[in-house]
Amino acid sequence: MGAGAPEGLTDTPAELAEAARLHLREKFLRAKVGISGANFMVAETGTLVVVESEGNGRMCLTLPETLISVVGIEKTVPTWRDLEVYLQLLPRSSTAERMNPYTTMWTGTTDGDGPREFHLVLLDNGRTDTLADEVGRQALRCIRCSACLNVCPVYERAGGHAYGSVYPGPIGAILSPQLRGTGSEVDASLPYASSLLGACYEVCPVAIDIPEVLVHLRERVVEGGTVTRNGARVTIRPAKGHAAARSAMRAARWALDHPGALRAGQRLASRTRRIHPKRLPGPGRAWSDTRALPELPAEPFRDWWQRTRGGARCNSGSGSRERVLARVRRALADVPAGERPEDVRVERGYLRVHGDRSTEETVELLAENLADYRAVVHRTDPAGLEDLLMRLLAERGSQSVLVPPGLPPHWLAAADPVRVHDREASTTHQLDAVDSVVTGCAVAIAETGTIVLDGGPDQGRRRITLVPDHHICVVRVPDQVVGSVPQALERLDPRRPLTWISGPSATATSSWTGSRACTARAPWRWFWSRGRTTDRIPGSPLALPAPSPRRGPDLRTRMWLWPGGGPARNVTRHDLRGDG
Repeated sequence: MGAGAPEGLTDTPAELAEAARLHLREKFLRAKVGISGANFMVAETGTLVVVESEGNGRMCLTLPETLISVVGIEKTVPTWRDLEVYLQLLPRSSTAERMNPYTTMWTGTTDGDGPREFHLVLLDNGRTDTLADEVGRQALRCIRCSACLNVCPVYERAGGHAYGSVYPGPIGAILSPQLRGTGSEVDASLPYASSLLGACYEVCPVAIDIPEVLVHLRERVVEGGTVTRNGARVTIRPAKGHAAARSAMRAARWALDHPGALRAGQRLASRTRRIHPKRLPGPGRAWSDTRALPELPAEPFRDWWQRTRGGARCNSGSGSRERVLARVRRALADVPAGERPEDVRVERGYLRVHGDRSTEETVELLAENLADYRAVVHRTDPAGLEDLLMRLLAERGSQSVLVPPGLPPHWLAAADPVRVHDREASTTHQLDAVDSVVTGCAVAIAETGTIVLDGGPDQGRRRITLVPDHHICVVRVPDQVVGSVPQALERLDPRRPLTWISGPSATATSSWTGSRACTARAPWRWFWSRGRTTDRIPGSPLALPAPSPRRGPDLRTRMWLWPGGGPARNVTRHDLRGDG
């Protein structure tokens, strides 16, 4: 159950959004199983990558005990180094951001950190059939950036639901008919959902010639022909009330708890499907007046599986693996037999860093980009770290602070809040009761304003920086500051769980609300603020937004950096919400 609506809730959008956030957050904290997709899979390391703007994906990937990821096989990239292109290409083509707010990377499971079980489902579902089409296979290059949707006049007027698929817009018009075939009326119409003006091709970051594929599919719809379906070459023809809900759920629960009764009911429903009504009786009539009841299959899935697969259980997945790989090989029959992936030269003449900057200029750029993310940047000397952390926690009103196992003890020597040490047995609700968390970081990226956490001793488990509302992140400068994403990937170990944080949540949803950032270097002291300017920090030349009387988006971030040796060369980042 999620959290209930607060008393006195009005129709103010901010209050409604905060109520929804608290309700959904409670569901995330209680969930035992999470189901996700992935934007990329790295064949070289076995790493999965999820790129997002909201933060709810990060909660799904971090908090549940079991994680199931369902990923299309086309999301595979050969090497870890390939990410240095895609991680920059996707957000810039999608939302024109330097970097998306949250990126999560994981390789299997990590003891004591994140899900205890991880299951990866590699999805074919028509992809190898698409791969066998020498014209249509380019659609599999899609990185789901939505750039083609943003320029398509048809999508602008028709909207996503008109495409009858999870893939709308120009890419949906060429991908869905290939994955599902052109047998249905909707799929046969999708290749015509375009004026062929070519704007989608011009903006596509991976150069998919969508107009070419649209014309190719129109030919298939009109003339039919030979295509690949399920790995085999076939010839297709041309195309042509709450009380009731609770009772239904109780009945469903009973049926699912009694497999024998469920099987008997499924068989009876299949055998009597011809006499089933086309419309629901009684109160359900209004519902079925505008909706068609789904047709029942000729036999239940369990019976079909028993009949076609002999009841064999797939324990290791090796059978599915071999079948999918065999389809891939058949689909790539036009590739020279002796050619290996490593024989194909990958052009890497792109810039690995934009501009020749000194260390000082790199730190300056990091501070500038963090400020652009609505951050307040403080530059101070190393000796002031203890007092600074004490003041920040006091201003927040924190009574407790979460401490990773490897955090230098002297950082919080002057702080008053009770130290709560992270333990594997700590539940999400126990972490949610803590006021603040203080951690280090692995690296900070100047060009994108990104902080990367890798679960090191001074950072702790991923969940401790996700669940508490207030996070202070200390970044060593200049040792932990790099210029670009490629330089950051060179430093990071793909075997570790990685969390990339760049600016605030785009929609301030169930994880954090507010901003983040961090940069400073002695002897300067900087302050930035964007938004309302109604109160001031002592000694600050700029104003900060006034505290909110309730917990809600506040859009404040403060940062500190400093040089020199030892653990006190740092950046401090705040992800603040409400009155923090």
